[in-house]
Amino acid sequence: MLYIHFSCPPLPHLIVGGISLFRKGDLHERRVLEHTFDLIFVFSGALYLEEDGCKYTIEPGQYLILTPGNLHKGYKACTSDTTFSWVHFYTTGDFFYSENPITHVDSKMNKTKYYKKDVFYISLPQYGRIDDSLHEILKNYMDSISQVKIDKYHNEKLFYSSTKSQIEYQQLFLKILTIFCDLREHEKEKELAEEVFDYFSSHYQNAFDLNELAAKYSFHPAHIIRSVKKKYGLSPLQLLLSIRVQKAMKLLAEERHSVGEIASLVGFTDSSYFCKQFKKITSVTPLQYRNQTRQQGFDT
Repeated sequence: MLYIHFSCPPLPHLIVGGISLFRKGDLHERRVLEHTFDLIFVFSGALYLEEDGCKYTIEPGQYLILTPGNLHKGYKACTSDTTFSWVHFYTTGDFFYSENPITHVDSKMNKTKYYKKDVFYISLPQYGRIDDSLHEILKNYMDSISQVKIDKYHNEKLFYSSTKSQIEYQQLFLKILTIFCDLREHEKEKELAEEVFDYFSSHYQNAFDLNELAAKYSFHPAHIIRSVKKKYGLSPLQLLLSIRVQKAMKLLAEERHSVGEIASLVGFTDSSYFCKQFKKITSVTPLQYRNQTRQQGFDT
């Protein structure tokens, strides 16, 4: 996966948007855009594009961002009628590419930041898929900024006058970018939450420290909380307690340790707190759970 990183400010800006209707057998043109990014989103059919030696198949719900200075062309004709929207955009700021997204860590506001915005980055995955639930929203945005229609069915290229102010066009463009940025953010949040889960599963005996966790993954504590809650419906501490209780349930079933010993083995320093959390999560006390598992063993 290639990521395109824009150093901001300034923000990338819209040049023009359009829609293209290709017939079966049509091929995308061969060209180099020296100063322009071309974002393509396919609604029906499929496009077969090659950029700088890399071949892409863009099917319904998928997108590709073609980058400045690289030769791109259709490497295969459309195998069915194809409809896609496109956006040409650029930035007067710096941009670069990498195989990994840039992690943004929120910094605390202070009095030295009143008059100058710190540099931040917009990271766009070059190629991917948009969730089905966002297709209609994205289509509405792209239709709203469209001022060009390329119709291969009737061999026409139509141009339309502005119907909105330039500020409105740029606002719509930024909403489009937000959808593509959020793809990375949602995936990143999911990956972060899973990493935290794996860490807790291996280090459940360690004391919980949200700030240490934030430092370990280079994220703000609030971002850690949000990511974990979005994935598991629990705060990081609740997730850790749940994992500890799951470990305790296995030890209780084995009947080799007392409740106090098990509390210590799974990371609780206070057996009373352990019993309280165990009952909160399982609806029974540790001893009641042990008796239930023992009875089940007798019944089988």
